[in-house]
Amino acid sequence: MSEEMKQPFVSFKSGELITAEGFNGLQVLIKDYINKLIAHIKEELDVFKSKPVDAAKFGGKTPEEWTKANDERYVQRSELKNGWGEYRRYFKQIAAPATYPILIEHNLGRYPMVNVFELTQLLSAGKEKLLSEDTNIEAKFVVYYAGRRDLIADEFKSQGSDNIFWGDKLEFILDQLGMSVTPTQYFDDVLNDLWGKMFDPGLDQDNFRRKAYGHSRYIQNELLGKNRTVEELKKGGLWDDLRVAIKPKMIPVSLDARNGNGGKTLEVSHLSQNTLEIDSKTEPMDLMVLLRT
Repeated sequence: MSEEMKQPFVSFKSGELITAEGFNGLQVLIKDYINKLIAHIKEELDVFKSKPVDAAKFGGKTPEEWTKANDERYVQRSELKNGWGEYRRYFKQIAAPATYPILIEHNLGRYPMVNVFELTQLLSAGKEKLLSEDTNIEAKFVVYYAGRRDLIADEFKSQGSDNIFWGDKLEFILDQLGMSVTPTQYFDDVLNDLWGKMFDPGLDQDNFRRKAYGHSRYIQNELLGKNRTVEELKKGGLWDDLRVAIKPKMIPVSLDARNGNGGKTLEVSHLSQNTLEIDSKTEPMDLMVLLRT
């Protein structure tokens, strides 16, 4: 504490009478001191507020340097240069008889995690009228309208606290396949392009049999063969609710998983870090194979 701070505002000698006038003068001095102190603090605060909020560095590092340091410390990294976080999807068919196994050359440069799903039949026998005339009851992929206008929509949903329609939106699938549509494109052409790209052998997909995919009777009667464009379907509120129904069911991938019950099983073997083999020991199957690293 400074010497000045130790000095009283008004000095009184021992035994001296404190008068009202002297006491009032003391209060004036105290108020004056407080006002000067407030003014000084306000001036310092204004100067502080006028300075930039974000410092160029914190703890001796810029924001970019902190980001790099934290990434190196906490973000999971692979010691191998390629293939980390890769995801692949393949549609494959094991034919009858299964003379040869399926070979998938993924070229990931590592052994990926493999999940295999059987593409199940979407409708049971007796419901053929819900499908277009050229769609087989055994279809595994069906384009439909997820709304009351399409009677097949009741078959393609699971009921719970909310109704969940099967499959993904058509637009999402097209985008996933790297396909873009134009407003003036006919819907007939969109469907043809979809199936061509989804089962393109050039993209390591199997060329599925025609009876494996199709569309609903509503799609046939209301959307196809009428020169209806993508723009027209969007304006009519139909485009956003067009979906591609698919219901893959996971199946065991080893003989040990069978447990003697005779169920469908597969053998998956890694021939190298770039190629795997899938072999069926039961019967022909349509498969969806997912690879993850």
